[in-house]
Amino acid sequence: MIDKPLWLALTLAVSALQAQPQASDAASILQHALALHQAGDLEGAISAYREYLAREPDSVEARSNLGVVLARSVFVDLNNDGFPDLVVTSLGERPRILMNSADNGNHWLTVNTVGRRSNRDGIGAALRLTTASGRLLYDHVTTSVGFMSSSDKRVHFGLGQEKDIASLEIRWPGGAVQRVKRPKADQILTLHEPAR
Repeated sequence: MIDKPLWLALTLAVSALQAQPQASDAASILQHALALHQAGDLEGAISAYREYLAREPDSVEARSNLGVVLARSVFVDLNNDGFPDLVVTSLGERPRILMNSADNGNHWLTVNTVGRRSNRDGIGAALRLTTASGRLLYDHVTTSVGFMSSSDKRVHFGLGQEKDIASLEIRWPGGAVQRVKRPKADQILTLHEPAR
């Protein structure tokens, strides 16, 4: 199983590679479009790709690059098997679902937070997981993964070959601190924000 940060980095790298413009007589327009896209100027990037398409109407490269510019990715464990899946959407296209079915014996813990005082989803809660070997893993509750995208709010910890968890600590946005001793791995654990 690929851990979460590596999965995200690989996804971003593949997207960047797909967005690389191909050499042509209007390559500078494509380079400009890519630079605008990377700088976060989505409207400018779309405009530049459309300008290129006006010059090169049969360009497969520009059409595919425009699709990448308009694509959004979200991470979600669609089948609740502990392996985050990837859903990619593109404007005017059907969504693509990439199921992560790499059942390789690695362990995981997914935490579903339910807020009471701060907010109903526990958005902003900071989590610290300590494995039995003493390794520390940190994450926080969020759905934000980029412009016009929302991922699963559940927090996924990839544990690798480690099966035992010493503790899980949650710092809720309202200030409460909750500790769970020895939660079992390979499960979706739902935790409710304490009343105080």
